[in-house]
Amino acid sequence: MEQVCAGFRAAFPGGDAPRVCRAPGRINLIGEHTDYNGLPVLPMTVDRDIVLAFRERPDGMIHLRNTDSAFPEVSFANAATLTPSAPGSWDNYCKAAVAALNRAFGCDPRRGMDVLVASDLPVAAGLASSSALVVACALAYLAVQDRDLDGNGDRLRLAELLADAEHFVGTRGGGMDQAVILCGQADHACKIDFHPLRIEPAPLLPNHVVVVCDSTVKAEKGGAARNRYNAGPRLCGVIRALVEKQLQEEIDEDVALERLGDLFHGALCLTVREARALCANAVPEPRVSLAAVAKRLGLRPDEARARWLDDLPEPPEGFPLQAMLRHQLTEYERVERARDALLAEDAEELGRLMNASHESCARDYGVSCPELDRLVDIARKAGALGARLTGAGFGGATVNLVPADRVERFMDAVAREYYRGFPKRQGPPPMFVARAVNGAGMGTIPRPAGA
Repeated sequence: MEQVCAGFRAAFPGGDAPRVCRAPGRINLIGEHTDYNGLPVLPMTVDRDIVLAFRERPDGMIHLRNTDSAFPEVSFANAATLTPSAPGSWDNYCKAAVAALNRAFGCDPRRGMDVLVASDLPVAAGLASSSALVVACALAYLAVQDRDLDGNGDRLRLAELLADAEHFVGTRGGGMDQAVILCGQADHACKIDFHPLRIEPAPLLPNHVVVVCDSTVKAEKGGAARNRYNAGPRLCGVIRALVEKQLQEEIDEDVALERLGDLFHGALCLTVREARALCANAVPEPRVSLAAVAKRLGLRPDEARARWLDDLPEPPEGFPLQAMLRHQLTEYERVERARDALLAEDAEELGRLMNASHESCARDYGVSCPELDRLVDIARKAGALGARLTGAGFGGATVNLVPADRVERFMDAVAREYYRGFPKRQGPPPMFVARAVNGAGMGTIPRPAGA
């Protein structure tokens, strides 16, 4: 912490001593690409953080510096309404937080801040570094506005606000990252449900650890991978419309389905079996053309594209909506069973569910890549009870459930079988044992005992 403050004083000499806030990264044990459909997830925080040293300035300017030279110095003028910088510009994450708080909380745009960002959280590794930066910037900006977070209710409200705010950057996600980063608990995973946002802590398994292995394939949601990432939410919008149409015909009522998760809650409260039958009727063919979607929904193809797909290209064989829908339904079940496995201290069951989740992400949802699949295969052979991708996919990291007494052998085996293919790598292989810490806040960085 002192090192960050010293770096701040070098970057912004003079003035009062800076304040400090931090936001942890997260891994997702299970429940991938379901949050934007209102379906539950089961993530946990990790003991890797974005740390901000910051100080108020009275001229409305926001100056950003980063201890990592890969991120250039950037500045922007605060205003009631902010315009995004070019796609991939890292200041967009700070702008997203500031713009949201100005709009929702009536913050004073005449107040600016100097900010130094430091991090030991890998970028584009599927550990929510971008969302952690948004949350940390929000906490710093609230502090210079003389506001703070009192109670879990305020944290939940801020989590929902920042989930929407991140759309400013150009990605269409759900609310998992912001919720667990703000509300995570030490030594616990968080079962998160949405609409309304609810968080249920679940204690992590005794005598087992979660090892994070970076595939070293970078998939930056704010950059080149953005269109691939956004394909999921866009196509799920089409799926939702088709399921809604089928539901209206089967029950002969003009019911609205805002998201797939509404099938299991509220007035509908369908069983899994009922939902599966409905969805099978709604999407009976493996692949569906845009013309067929439009005809089913009583629209012209250009109207359907404008409503849901934007510039997403249509494959010659049609969109794989049936497999994507299957992933949503089966992943929903796996999350519920994984929470039960944690409560029952059933490591074997949790491992089986993690393995099934990866297969579904790879086969049905199409968000894995050869490197992730290879890393998962090596991890299972090395002794992981469960191994799967975590985060958006297309690269990034895997999470691996490993008995505590086998960790050293596991990491040695993964280093030998996977990372030996990277002869130019400097330093140790990019793996670490993840320990859950408390959510984002001001002041010191928490570390678990023995970390």
